[in-house]
Amino acid sequence: MLSKIFIEGLYGLHSYELDLHPEKNPYLFVTGPNAYGKTSLLRMLSSLYNLDFRSLSDIVFDKFGLGFDDGFKIDVTQRRFYANSEDSDEVLPQRVELTFVSGRNISAKEEFLWASDQEEKSKLNNMTAYLASHPIYMIMDNRLYMGGSDASVGDSLQAKMRGFLQDLERKLNAELQKGMLEEQDAISEDLYGEKMSNLQPMIDSIIKYGLVGKSPIPAYSKEKAAFCHSCLVALENALQEEVLDGIAKLNAFFNIIENYAFAKKRLELSPYYGFRFKAEDEMSSILSFEQLSSGERHIVLMNYDILFDVADEALVLVDEPELSLHLEWQGQFLENLNELTGVRRDLQFVICTHAPEMFGYDWALSVDLYEQAK
Repeated sequence: MLSKIFIEGLYGLHSYELDLHPEKNPYLFVTGPNAYGKTSLLRMLSSLYNLDFRSLSDIVFDKFGLGFDDGFKIDVTQRRFYANSEDSDEVLPQRVELTFVSGRNISAKEEFLWASDQEEKSKLNNMTAYLASHPIYMIMDNRLYMGGSDASVGDSLQAKMRGFLQDLERKLNAELQKGMLEEQDAISEDLYGEKMSNLQPMIDSIIKYGLVGKSPIPAYSKEKAAFCHSCLVALENALQEEVLDGIAKLNAFFNIIENYAFAKKRLELSPYYGFRFKAEDEMSSILSFEQLSSGERHIVLMNYDILFDVADEALVLVDEPELSLHLEWQGQFLENLNELTGVRRDLQFVICTHAPEMFGYDWALSVDLYEQAK
């Protein structure tokens, strides 16, 4: 995981050193006034991880470096050349050079140069190979307005959730049907009740999300004790790691939306329609995604992204998640983030925010760019 970030001469004004301490917490909140480089920091991380050197060269800095918890380091030095001289007050340079040095120790370090006026070429070296195995996902503050209308965003999100639920439904039911064909010995009522009690939370979840039509475990009958045992073993075998992981993600998504207590509406999940919201009115009216408030859409999108779209072991960058959120919802953010990271334990987060309510004023979870700049 990423353990250190340092920047020197950001826009010729600021220098920062950020310790992420991934062994303690999977997230770091970055605060600071406007124009101190919070969004630029995220853009620099995203550009470097994605090997987008041209975008990285658009941001003015002297040095930029990353350290990882396995000892790997990346140092980037930037030089900008202008028509008259390096001291010119021209806005746009004629050439930008980025020098990359990477490796785990001095003897094994590798260096290469990229220049903005040269043809783009694929760089194959230890840095690009290392970053290829470290995915990144960036959640921008304006994602509600990217990629089409609210209706198209909602339709796409519903289709993805529907596909996820249908795939989970197929896997679960295929294993259930196969397992029920396997004969088991009769089981005692007490042992059956004990196992049923342990499985009940999972049974409740798969029924709630429409993954099965009714409980796959029948009521105990002494005459059908062997069949009851077969059903029980079939469910135990069907709840394999992939299915359990999928149900855990659904539970987290449902719980987070419930925790935010959307005004007079409730969430439903099903393989038939993916997700939908119902108004708490006499007709239980179904609400489209665009009928949600901007804050509600913001929450649905962000939590869906993190739970279902982000690649394993990714660095997740979040820019100003407090936008459109009421102060009370900002105060719930850390609790819900803990629920997310409880399911996605492989993820690491860098979150830029203006609102200390987002991390419950727990300053140990944050770094303030204004304080570092002083």
